[in-house]
Amino acid sequence: MAKERLDSFDRRILEILQLNGELGPSELSARIHLSASQCSRRLQRLREEGYIQRTAAILDPEKLNLGISAYVSVRLRSQSTEIVSAFRERVEALPEVVSCDYTTGEIDFMLKVHTHDLASYSEFVNAKLFDGDLIDNMRTFVIMQQLKRTTSLTLDYC
Repeated sequence: MAKERLDSFDRRILEILQLNGELGPSELSARIHLSASQCSRRLQRLREEGYIQRTAAILDPEKLNLGISAYVSVRLRSQSTEIVSAFRERVEALPEVVSCDYTTGEIDFMLKVHTHDLASYSEFVNAKLFDGDLIDNMRTFVIMQQLKRTTSLTLDYC
């Protein structure tokens, strides 16, 4: 169904905006050879239909003194609605957690976390995240080097 609604101009707009979300209709017009009014209408439609959820700045963790980035796998004590809800509420309240995904397999959640250093990471885990009443097992995978960082999604399937 999405293929019928997104033509090559729509896909090009999305492609360009993923690289630079600050561009407006006139800048898009020059890049995709479509009038600014057409670009404006298409942008509005893409937002209304949910293709563009929001526009945000991408910050550099190092510049913000966030020297530790890690993935944390979490297995909950049980899959009861109460425990899952309580864990979700806790994670929502933690600014160190930049993403949390509910997964299949041996773990229940995969978190991405940024903290200042190992001491602050340890404090985060022990004082904020871990709770034996909710969490059965946690594992930390500290990121040694980031090989790829993008927020761009493939448009090959739309």
